Amino acid sequence: MSRCLVLVVLCLLCVPSQSSAADPRLDRVEQWLKAVAQHEPGMDDAATARVGAWTNDDLRTLWVDINVLVQLMRNPRGLGFVVKVEGQSRATPVHFTTVQLHRMEAFACAAAGMLTEQLCVTLKANTELDPELLDLARAAADARRRGDNDNYILRRGALLHTDIGLIGRESNEPIGGGTSPGPQGIRLDVSDGRGMGLAQSTVHWELARMLLDFVIPSGEDRPAPSRDAMVRFWYRATAAWRQAREQHDTQHLDRARELFPDDADILFLSGCQHETYAGSPIQNAVRSTVLPTGFKLDVDTDRAELRLAEGFFRRALAARPDFAEAHLRLGHVLLLRGRAPEAAIELQQAIGSVEDDQLLYYAELFAGAAHEAQGQFDAARASYEKAADLYPTAQSPLLALSALARRRGDRAAALRALQEVFELPSVDPEEGEPWWFYTVADE
Repeated sequence: MSRCLVLVVLCLLCVPSQSSAADPRLDRVEQWLKAVAQHEPGMDDAATARVGAWTNDDLRTLWVDINVLVQLMRNPRGLGFVVKVEGQSRATPVHFTTVQLHRMEAFACAAAGMLTEQLCVTLKANTELDPELLDLARAAADARRRGDNDNYILRRGALLHTDIGLIGRESNEPIGGGTSPGPQGIRLDVSDGRGMGLAQSTVHWELARMLLDFVIPSGEDRPAPSRDAMVRFWYRATAAWRQAREQHDTQHLDRARELFPDDADILFLSGCQHETYAGSPIQNAVRSTVLPTGFKLDVDTDRAELRLAEGFFRRALAARPDFAEAHLRLGHVLLLRGRAPEAAIELQQAIGSVEDDQLLYYAELFAGAAHEAQGQFDAARASYEKAADLYPTAQSPLLALSALARRRGDRAAALRALQEVFELPSVDPEEGEPWWFYTVADE
């Protein structure tokens, strides 16, 4: 059975460009503003198709220009601009000609809903905007009057790029192409423990995160995304969605924890990611993959990844002691770390509280292994049999029972269990064996 996973790899040596903007660059900012206004969140529409078709270099340049646009929204008199890419220590200056800056200022007046403010009136911004951008300005102004500061374009822009990310439009461009100082990364596709190829990763998730970093919550006077309910929900939802589809991006969860260090769901998903990284499919793929110069995989050794996973699961449980699946996965990690007695305690807590048959199946399987590791063979057999009863077409409990019987010197029982495996009905393995989905955390 082939399983496909995706790892996002960061570029550490991307050299910023100092080239000046061209008119098509600012035309793209205008097209982006219109796409944000036109997009129906949650839909694959003309706006997602238009922005999703832009090249990765276009998107990286857009990341820079939208960053500057938001700076102008917050400080219309700004003259010097810098941007800082996630994971890089130094900021990069961004320069515009006088004509370009004037046009960016007009865009900022519209995006912030401030066309009637004195500075925007002085700029004659309303005379330079077409009807679509004037409509956008009115919508942004309405949002401001409702108390959402100037977050209208930020929230809607983040949702536009999120929807493109969910749709899954990926780049086929050569790795390392382009000259924009915006973020750059590559994707590693993994199947059955083998790296199946590298490709340039689009930066829609980076664009969404950057926009949400500027959100000013109601009642605040400066960006504070960590105190905004929508931003918290966005990180929970997108991290869960990406985990469920095995699109692993360490940077996404790193930023989520920076903003919400005590959020049980985010900590849990962080633990799940590192537990997956510790598995042989990822470890084997990492060892066999040759990366281009300047890129690295954010995957450590299996032991180091298990330590990280344990830490995140413990933090999730500190935040939410009755988090049943966190007890389950912590038990599995402790079992892999050779600490069967501690694992058994966590797994018993999970067995007593999980309500989902699939999670209970995992808990019984792991509890059987924990009992077996401690020489508690009758208890191990009972746990394996409970797992088999939950999913009668699953192979894993029968194989575990066969191995246990052989370990106890009962050759006949070992053979009987194997014979049961051969006699299982012919069903899709992904329907009859939940183990295929263990690395996929529930949404």
